[in-house]
Amino acid sequence: MYGFAVIVLMGLGVYAVGSIVNRYVQVAREFVAASHVVLGLCAAWLARTDLFTMWAVPVRRSWIGVTMTGLAVGGFAIVWREMVGFMAGLERKFHDEAESIERSEGIRRVA
Repeated sequence: MYGFAVIVLMGLGVYAVGSIVNRYVQVAREFVAASHVVLGLCAAWLARTDLFTMWAVPVRRSWIGVTMTGLAVGGFAIVWREMVGFMAGLERKFHDEAESIERSEGIRRVA
């Protein structure tokens, strides 16, 4: 269970770093997911994190476990990206900026 939590939180960290990098280095939207996966691979290799060893699942070589863990971290970073986007959309829906401008300017709603 702790291994899963480590991977999820590493994914959150990779998402945060990837968002900062993508903010300053404008890349095409198609490459954002690929950059999260590459950053996940780098994070897993830097931390030498092997989820399969944590769960006592035998793999042929240790580098395969670390690489697959990196892919999982990158996948969780993409999941975090979608979850944060969903929450941002809900926030915009519940705190409608157009409605607050209409109230402050005294504009009457037509539709």
